[in-house]
Amino acid sequence: MRGNKIAKKRSKLFRIISIVSMILLAILLVSIVYFGSLPKKYDVTQGQVSEYDVNSTRSIKDSYETERRALKASTEVEPIYVISDTVSQENAEIVERFFNYCNELRKSNIDELGVIHNNKQQLGDLLHSAVKENFGIEISNEAAYTLANVSFVDFNYVHSEATSITQMLEMDALDAQSLMIEVNDYCSSVKDTMTHDAEEYMSFGSLLRHVLGSLLKPNAVYDESATLAAKDAAYRNAVNDPAMIQKGARIVSVGETITPHIYSQLKDLDLLPSSRFDFRLLVGIIVYISIIFFAGAFYLSRYERPYETGSKTLISLMVAFVVPLVSSRYLTSISPLFSTILFPTVIFSTYLGMQGGITLSCLSLLVVLPMSGFNTELIFVSVVSIYVCAVIAGQKNNKYNAAILIILSCVSSLVASLGYNLVTQSSTTDMFNSALWSVIGTGCSVVAAIGSQPIFELISNSASPMRLLDLAQQSHPLQRRLFLEAPGTSQHSMMVANLSDTAAEAINANALLAKVGAYYHDIGKLERPEYFTENQANGVNPHDSLPTEESIAIITSHPSDGIKLAKKYMLPIAIQNIILEHHGTTCPGYFYYKAKKEAEEKGEPAPSKANFSYKGNVPSTKESAIVMIADSCEAAIRSRGVHDVEEAEKLCRSIIKSKIDEDQLVNSGLSFSDLEAIVEAFIQVYAGFFHERVKYPE
Repeated sequence: MRGNKIAKKRSKLFRIISIVSMILLAILLVSIVYFGSLPKKYDVTQGQVSEYDVNSTRSIKDSYETERRALKASTEVEPIYVISDTVSQENAEIVERFFNYCNELRKSNIDELGVIHNNKQQLGDLLHSAVKENFGIEISNEAAYTLANVSFVDFNYVHSEATSITQMLEMDALDAQSLMIEVNDYCSSVKDTMTHDAEEYMSFGSLLRHVLGSLLKPNAVYDESATLAAKDAAYRNAVNDPAMIQKGARIVSVGETITPHIYSQLKDLDLLPSSRFDFRLLVGIIVYISIIFFAGAFYLSRYERPYETGSKTLISLMVAFVVPLVSSRYLTSISPLFSTILFPTVIFSTYLGMQGGITLSCLSLLVVLPMSGFNTELIFVSVVSIYVCAVIAGQKNNKYNAAILIILSCVSSLVASLGYNLVTQSSTTDMFNSALWSVIGTGCSVVAAIGSQPIFELISNSASPMRLLDLAQQSHPLQRRLFLEAPGTSQHSMMVANLSDTAAEAINANALLAKVGAYYHDIGKLERPEYFTENQANGVNPHDSLPTEESIAIITSHPSDGIKLAKKYMLPIAIQNIILEHHGTTCPGYFYYKAKKEAEEKGEPAPSKANFSYKGNVPSTKESAIVMIADSCEAAIRSRGVHDVEEAEKLCRSIIKSKIDEDQLVNSGLSFSDLEAIVEAFIQVYAGFFHERVKYPE
């Protein structure tokens, strides 16, 4: 069918325009966000006196301070010593050899007959010189005298204690100083025996301290690889726990000298002039924007829009999406809270309803965030304001009150800002500044959105509440023409509008769209108003002198004629669809049966019903289906002169049944409960319409 072909062609064109527009929008968004995210550059050098107050634009690692701490931690690592098994073995061997040598010397002083060759003093001197010669150490005369002359029992005791102490010392890595400390500690615990003569000999603890202190060598050797590994670990630990430059921290003040540390901080924050293109930032923004785009596309693919949107509407919505980005590029330098995010909220909510307004506004907020440094207060204040603004601006059946929208949006942003600053325990000055800029940003964006509505209405052909309310005025040129040139059709349209409005309210459809669509559904009759019975006067019917085929062509052409007028006067697509679909693909029965009767009289086969059907589409929305049913019911009740509610109800149910039988409601989305509610709504209207006034006395 021609109507379906046109619709498919228009749908294909719309998809192409949508894809191209989305690609261009994505490129534009990436460009704006990339350049908007680049921080301000400061042309300074080390040693220069700063002419600026510079604060950190984000939290980042302080590479200069981190490196300084890491190097300090590395240098503070103590050298690592390990036990030398070789030295420990040598110590054990030399102690054993020493006492064995002393023992042999003692034994050699007594021959087989028990004769002592040297007296005690001589033996002590002999031991002293022998130890010096054989072991390269010099022990005191007192120590040599004690070792040479104590009893064999005591000598063995001292030997045993020396061996034990040496073994214990081998268990730890000891340098020279630590070795002497440990030797002193262990030897201090050695007790003299009962046979020890303290007046003649030195104490065993002192003896061992003197001998072992001379014999033993430190067993600790420097482990270079372990020390370097420890230094490297200390360095890496310091690097992994970096010094941070917190967002908002003052880097340098006016009049302060740019030190190497400050210069390094400016470099870390990318605040110095550079010809380097930040590919990493660009890739991050592309990924970031892509995620937001896919989320928005996924939502829109499953979102049932309250109004039909066309390419012009899509372009206007894209413009609204870009406005806060462009403005944020410059306004965030004044204050991060000076945001125009509510500008698209008003536009989106007006065209897409409350749900669409909230969702797309939140996505728009996400796009703005990189340019504001992901300010958490901006997120909180904006989300609260978006919800309040969208609820008011997204009313689909009524035009919102602009003053209430501005006041409540500002109040919501004020309260949200105060609440945030109270929770974060901000200073009074910061709280006041935040609240002030929040209100200013909200007020400016809402006022700008309301003021620019006529421009968006001019660009777009969407059936927004404001546009529908303007079209509902009887001063519209088409309404005036209908009233003057086709008064019967005008009256019929008014009644259909009342029926449609009440029915749409009953099933929670868009009552305003159904009502205004009913006002304009028959404007195609303006091409030849006298060929329609409601406009005929004095019983003159032009069809009486026309062939049936020509009559049916005139009757069934009024939807397509209406589309021509609708495009000429730039009526919204949703209204155009109602005009095209209000008869669907039904067949005007009067002319079909007339043609059938004429064919029978001529002995010809019955004509095809398809040749007598309307060339439109079956209703694709609830509102379009409501107008179809209301139009048929009103025409039938008027033509049959019905003045009884019960008879009107029967007729309405019969007409709805015929629409169902003819598959006219398959794409409308109406349920049987909706149809029942529609019938009840119609009867409610006709009950008031049929009500007779009380006669007044003459």
